Amino acid sequence: MSSLHPSATLRPARPSAAATVASTTASLSPGVESHPALGRWYCREYGLGPRKTVRLLARRSAPENRHAAVRFRTASGTAPVEELSFSSGGALAVAGGPRVGLFGGAGRTPGTSDFLRALKAGSAAQQRRDAEEEEEEVDLFGGKLKEKKGKTEENLDDIDADRNINTGGLMAACAAHRSDGKLIAVGTEGGFVRICDANSRATLRTFNSSKHAGGGDRKAIRSVAWLRDGKRVIAGGDDAVVRVWNVSGGMKDGGLGSRDGADITLRGHGDKVTSVKVVSFRKDDQKSKKRARSDGDLVDSFASSDWGQLVVSGSYDHTIRAWDIDSTTERGQDRCVSIMDHGDPIQALLVLPPVGSGVGGSSRSKKASKLDALPLLVSAGGTTLKVWNPLNGSCLGTFPTKHAKTITSLCLLDIPLDALEEGGDDTHQRKRHILTAGLDGLLRIHSASNDDIASGTLPFIHGMQLANPISAVAISRDMSRLAIGTTTGIVAVHQRRRPAAAIAAAPEHKEPRRGTQAYFMRGAHEKPHDPDDYLLPHEKKRRLAEYDVLLRKFRYGDALDAALAKRQPQAVVAVIEELGKRRGLTLALSNRDEDSLDAILSFTTRFINQPEYTPHLVGVAHILCDIYGSLRGQSAAVDELFARLGERVAGECSVQKMLLRLLGQIDFVMAAGEIATAEDQGR
Repeated sequence: MSSLHPSATLRPARPSAAATVASTTASLSPGVESHPALGRWYCREYGLGPRKTVRLLARRSAPENRHAAVRFRTASGTAPVEELSFSSGGALAVAGGPRVGLFGGAGRTPGTSDFLRALKAGSAAQQRRDAEEEEEEVDLFGGKLKEKKGKTEENLDDIDADRNINTGGLMAACAAHRSDGKLIAVGTEGGFVRICDANSRATLRTFNSSKHAGGGDRKAIRSVAWLRDGKRVIAGGDDAVVRVWNVSGGMKDGGLGSRDGADITLRGHGDKVTSVKVVSFRKDDQKSKKRARSDGDLVDSFASSDWGQLVVSGSYDHTIRAWDIDSTTERGQDRCVSIMDHGDPIQALLVLPPVGSGVGGSSRSKKASKLDALPLLVSAGGTTLKVWNPLNGSCLGTFPTKHAKTITSLCLLDIPLDALEEGGDDTHQRKRHILTAGLDGLLRIHSASNDDIASGTLPFIHGMQLANPISAVAISRDMSRLAIGTTTGIVAVHQRRRPAAAIAAAPEHKEPRRGTQAYFMRGAHEKPHDPDDYLLPHEKKRRLAEYDVLLRKFRYGDALDAALAKRQPQAVVAVIEELGKRRGLTLALSNRDEDSLDAILSFTTRFINQPEYTPHLVGVAHILCDIYGSLRGQSAAVDELFARLGERVAGECSVQKMLLRLLGQIDFVMAAGEIATAEDQGR
């Protein structure tokens, strides 16, 4: 990616036998070291690192087995990206400005999604990015990016959102997918929480956090999260209150809830709430090997009483509060089970699930850590990270980072057991990594194993810098995509390369058999891959109506019969008008039997008195009388139709005479009035 740069530019030096190489920023934070093997892994897998290293490692892989990266600006322009959220199906939600953009996801294909098409291996976007990339240098200690002179474009991809969720004109401040990806909760600056369908974009429920339903201090909602059952959503904002709403509509246990309409209201913070998370834990860990999960993930038997959950909230009052929402107490203050003081305003929270089989990886050490069975909480305030035990509120460690400005976002990367093909140091293969992003544009990656936390260190692994301050960062649940949002409205997405085993196991795309409809329709719905592509307009050939086909064959009588069969007056009159222009109306009305004459006579009798059809049908009536007038008396049905036509014409003529008389009377009255006025003026 063109805007990412290494956090430290290492000059060529003599080879060292040490397992790790000290970073050039070690003077800022003694003891922090860079891991070269994991740095190469991030460069190769995600494309995060120096361009020269990334391109060198990419050339060693097949084109279809390389990482991909895109950079685009949202439809909200330069509005800051407030939050990024991935669904279980891989859909990316970007909250910023007066809408929430949804990119990709289940059911979307590269042919219908600009986002997926740009991330496809070998796409025009990837080829153009490789061609336009230039070497840039960055000075980590305050220097400016050195770019080629004359280059002013940001080299952004032209990517439109697949779907947009409107917020009623209010600025979107946060968004969170439910675990199944079907619903998305959106918090706005107007104090509203909207529950929207991720597919249809319809707003299903709207909750108001103001003091009264009709108004009050409509302060912004800064963070939303889903509980484990997927039926309740929690939200916190500038009013320093955490609320729990029941999406299904009813209050908890059939109660009426609090006076502001929330199912549960949690008060106690002294300043605005910036982050809310859900910590799930198993009450009796001996009954099952399943471990707790975080951020509202749905698990098997989620309704079981063996599972407990806490809501944790971070605020600008420097504190983190853990709330027991399953408590039966009525007062929100009594639900607070622990208060943790970070020492700085809280900007972001991150839940580390317990280390166990199948969740969060497992420790490589033979001796299990005492922290393996506990869910941990990471808080970011200022430039410092703190790790807590949310169950009892104890602080497990304080870890300063090398960020120069405030940390704004956190996310967790769980590396699978076989992820590091060139891991080097065996002790890092199963460790979890914390990604920190800040207003200084730095993205820092730290090892977050329980052994490291117990030892009081979070070893620095890798880092890079963006040209703009980072406001949000998120990673998909399958760890395949990393999204980075900036304060200037730019979103960068890095897609991890596919493992060679996955490519070999993937089914081959079979081309449709020749001569079939699918074969001839190949590429019919393909969109232009490059802004410079010229799209030829292609309109589908209109299928002619039956009477149009007969007119082209000069079968005038059949064309008129086909129009009459459609029972559409406009079509019949249009055919009559066309026959008049071709001087074929007499031919079309001639040589008719009783049935065909019945149809045209019935139509003429019914619509001859309607003003829009009268000019055309009067001529038809004259021609019918001239052709079939001498045959009167041979068919009772035809005689009846002619009689009805005569009555309709006579009635219309009488109406016209009455209108003419009325018009004459009106003219007489108006003339008399004008004469009287003139006489009065003459006097």
